[in-house]
Order: sequence, then structure tokens, then C-alpha cells
Amino acid sequence: MEKISLDELSRKIGKPWSPVDVMFVNDSVIRIAKVEGEFVWHKHDNGDEVFLVFDGEFTIQTKEKNFNLKKGECILVPKGVLHCPKADSLATMLVFELKDTKQYGD
Repeated sequence: MEKISLDELSRKIGKPWSPVDVMFVNDSVIRIAKVEGEFVWHKHDNGDEVFLVFDGEFTIQTKEKNFNLKKGECILVPKGVLHCPKADSLATMLVFELKDTKQYGD
């Protein structure tokens, strides 16, 4: 077992949209990333994704609706749903997903 400081880890992150693995849980991974601007529209065919706002705020865009999230809020994006994270200013997020999930989708 190992204690991990998310605050320390988030300070070590370089450029936005470059996730760092925090820990593995069975077949899943928790990743932390800085986000700013708009990512690419994509989907994941094999697994759901959970986005949690660690610091700041950002939006998960889908074709049906935009979900504005603030610090401490999270959302589950079901597999197969086209989505695009977007942050108007620098924010930090945690992502919970299957460990073999491709960042840019399937």
C-alpha cells in the first residue's frame, strides 16, 4: 500500500491533456490531468469513463447536452457516447477508466 498526494502529483503535471496514472484498481486506472481549451470529440467503445473535477471547472460536451462541472463534481460518460471535455481556464481532473482506454477514443 502507498499513500499518494494528489496535490503534489497535480503540481508535477506538465502541459494540459497529458494524463498521469495515479493508481491501478483491478482492470481500471485513475488518471490525473490538467485541462485547458477544448480536447477532441471522441468515444470509447469498451468502457465507461468517470470525470471528477479536482480543481477549477470544466465542461463535458455531448451531442445532446453540455454538462458544466465544478470542483468536487463528477459525471459518468457511458461507453459509446461521443463527448469532448472543454475548460475555459486551467483546471485539474481525475479520470476513472479501464486501463487500456485510448485517450483519443476508439
